[in-house]
Parts: sequence; structure tokens; C-alpha cells
Amino acid sequence: MADDAEISLEAGDNDVPTLSLGEAGYNGLNVLGGEILEECSKELRWPHAINTFKRMEKDGAIAPALAYVEMMISRVDWHVKIPEGYEEQLKDHAIFMRQVMNDMEHDFKSFIKQAVSFNRYGFAPVEKVFRLRYKEKGSQYDDGLVGIRKLALRSQDTIQSWKFVNKGRDLAGLYQYINIPSSRDYNQGIDFVTNYEAGNVKFIPRKKFMLFRHNPIKDNPEGQSPLVGCWSAWKYKTAYQESEAISVAQDSNGFKVLYLPPQYMAADATDENKAVFEHYKTVIRNMHQAKESGLILPLIVDDQGNKMFEFEIKSVTGQKSYDTNAIIKRYTAEILTALFADFLALGSDGSGSFSLAESKISVVEMAIQSKLDEIKTQLNFDLAKQLFQLNGWSTEVMPEWCYGEVGKVSLDEISKFIQRTAAVGLIPKAPKVVNWLMDQASIPYKVDEDLSVEELSKQLTPETSNSGAGMVEGMSNGTGSSNGSSGDSSTSNSENT
Repeated sequence: MADDAEISLEAGDNDVPTLSLGEAGYNGLNVLGGEILEECSKELRWPHAINTFKRMEKDGAIAPALAYVEMMISRVDWHVKIPEGYEEQLKDHAIFMRQVMNDMEHDFKSFIKQAVSFNRYGFAPVEKVFRLRYKEKGSQYDDGLVGIRKLALRSQDTIQSWKFVNKGRDLAGLYQYINIPSSRDYNQGIDFVTNYEAGNVKFIPRKKFMLFRHNPIKDNPEGQSPLVGCWSAWKYKTAYQESEAISVAQDSNGFKVLYLPPQYMAADATDENKAVFEHYKTVIRNMHQAKESGLILPLIVDDQGNKMFEFEIKSVTGQKSYDTNAIIKRYTAEILTALFADFLALGSDGSGSFSLAESKISVVEMAIQSKLDEIKTQLNFDLAKQLFQLNGWSTEVMPEWCYGEVGKVSLDEISKFIQRTAAVGLIPKAPKVVNWLMDQASIPYKVDEDLSVEELSKQLTPETSNSGAGMVEGMSNGTGSSNGSSGDSSTSNSENT
């Protein structure tokens, strides 16, 4: 927002040093052929990272952490705010921006839910699709102004590469794959949409999309997904879970042992004997995976009457020297901590307290607020600015989209605040204050804001509590009555700590 203060400065008469006013260096982002090569681990480098993140987001610890943040972001209300002092000048522009929010092919919160996918994948490109506001073109209005038809997410798994200009300093746009089925055999799975030919790539210029990013170090257009911080813990956790599952299967089904004559396993065995050996290895593997329910063996005995082919299941009851469950819990805790969601595990093992959960949630709300700030920045410095330019309006001072409260304060906390501040005379008895309290409790009643203090007092419930008397009169040295005679006893009240 432009500063409206006028200044009367002019260039001075002193010698001006020779200095290039442009950029000399660049941000140091490692780019090769439009691909970002910042990440050292291939599994976390785009485009391989999308498959890693899609596997991670199905994890039982990661899924609720991501869902909580995205749910909190999507439930926040948005409104249009006019800068102080420009209420009359920008009133119509603010109305226009409110209309834009409800004049798209989708609702505004659907756009927010799509944009917040940058919380999973690190970035979210959203294309801006404009239209003239005519009813024949689908708009609710018929004034011919440039409005928004839709704000469409360009799915992260379709982004091929990025285009940079000015020697890598500025992002010029992105290249997007257009998924076209290569056959009608949909039983092939994802392979049937991987027909990425040269003609199936579209270029989207930078001015046509907003780019929401998480932690854009080096101005990286791909940002950095929060899942990167818990990738290592997720890998080990998954490995131990698989190990635990295999151990359970072996303990419950027993360890399979198949006895074969040694000539079938010899290095110089005939091709027929090698084929038999390979066949029985497959049989054992399938039995472990529960693909076969039984086994047919040839009844062949040696000269002493011993069976040459024999199969048995041995019980596995040995105790392990480590607690797999404790290891999995440790990695789960690391994952939740990396995602600022460790409060979700409070109480699951009998530990934790309400005050601890409250402090942890406040940290999460700060993280959520930072993501909302990213959305707000893109809306105001990208979308709103371009919308004003397309309509030929000044962008020096504009209304802006703002988000509401991230978390609602409980009535219990509000009542404590009112009680303590009113006890020392810091809350005025005014209609606006009373109406604000009514709003916090969702009480469908308003007092007339033109009421005098005397008229308002007649409508209010008479005071029946002396909880604040000790704060007014009683002192810690015993002076005063403090609603008694022994001094200020409020310090012993746990609610006041």
C-alpha cells in the first residue's frame, strides 16, 4: 500500500558515486533445463517428489496432521477491507471485490481448498481465468467490467518444468503436461495417461497464474513441502511397520521348512532338477504371502524308507531384543513434531494436560496464520492488482482481501478476561461492548447503540458477584477488607495463574 504522506525532497548537489542500480548477482537457485535441482535426495526432487508425497500423505500419522491444517485454513472467513482514510473513495471498488468472490463458477472457499494444497506439495499454481461481466457470459452482473470466471489449480503432478529469463533471475512461466490417455485399456492403471508427447505440453506465462508456496528458499517456484522435514522419520517408521507385519505373520503362521534331496540344490544340478528347485522356492514364497492354502508333494522314499520330500511348519516364539512398537511411536512423534501437530498425540498414552495442549495449539495457529498470509499476499499483490489494471483503475491504494480469526477464543477465556478487567474498572459499560459480548456468545439480541449509560444500566442484569472486590480493596499485606479482612486471597485462586 502506498504511503500517502507528501515529501518535498529533491536530488542534492553532492557528487553521486558511480554504482550500478540493477542486479549484479542472482538468487543461486540450481536450475537445469527448467528443472530445479536444489534437493539432494532424488525421492524429494521434482517430479519424483510428487509420488513420494502421495505415499506419505496416506500415512496414519501424516494424514490427520495435514488435514487439520488444511481444515483450519479452509474454515477461516474472508472479507474485503478498505484502508483507513479511503472509505468513501474506495467504497465502490470494495463492493466490486466482494462481488468477484461470489461471481465465479465455483465458490471462493473451493478455491482456498485447492490453493492450500501447497501445504502438502510445497507449491500450488492457480491459473487466473478472467471474463467480461455480462450475464450472457455467465456472470451475475451486466456492467462489462473484467471479472473472474474461475481460479483453477494446475495440478502439481502435471508440472513439467519452469521457464526463467533475465539470466535465471525471473520466473517467466511454467510448462504443464496435458494428460491424454494412450489407449482405451483403463486396466493398465496410471500408465494409460502417460502419453507425454511434445504437442501435449502447454506453456502458462507467469502473469496468468498465482503461485502459492511454502518456504520459498532462493525464490524457488516449487517451494519446500512440510513433508520434507519428516521424510526420514516416515521412511524408518514405514520400514519398521513392515517388519512388524512380517514378524506377526511369521509368528502366527509359523516358519515354513521344505526338505529336498541335495541333488536338486547342487550348483551342477541338471536343468530339470534346477527347475524343480525354483518351483518349490516359488511355492514357499506364495505360502508365506497366503496365496496358496496347501502343498502337494511326491511320495518318494529312499532305501531306508525316509521321505525324500518333506514339508513342516516350525513355531517361531523367540523374544526380540527390541520393542518395535516403541520405535514406531518414536518416529510417529518425530513426524507430528515436524508438522507442528504433536498435540494430536496428547492423551493417547495417558500423558499431557489441557494447558500443554492449549500452548501447542497456539503454535499450530501461528503456522496456519503464516500460510494464510501467503494466500493473502498472492490475492492482493497478484490477483487484485491485475484485476484493477485490467479495469483501468489505479493500483496505488486498493481495498484488500483479509482473513478472519484463525481460532475462536472460548467463552470460558472471554469470561475470565471480562471478569478480571471489569474488576479494576477497565471495561466501559457501553452498548458496543455489550453487543460485542452478545456476538461472542451467538446471542441473537442487540441493544440500541444510542442508549445512554443510565438507560443501558437498566437493561443489564444487576451485579451479583463480588469476585473483583478483593482486587479493588484487598492488598497482599492485609490492608483493606478484600471482601473479608485477611488481605488479597485472589493469589491462591488457580484460575488467576
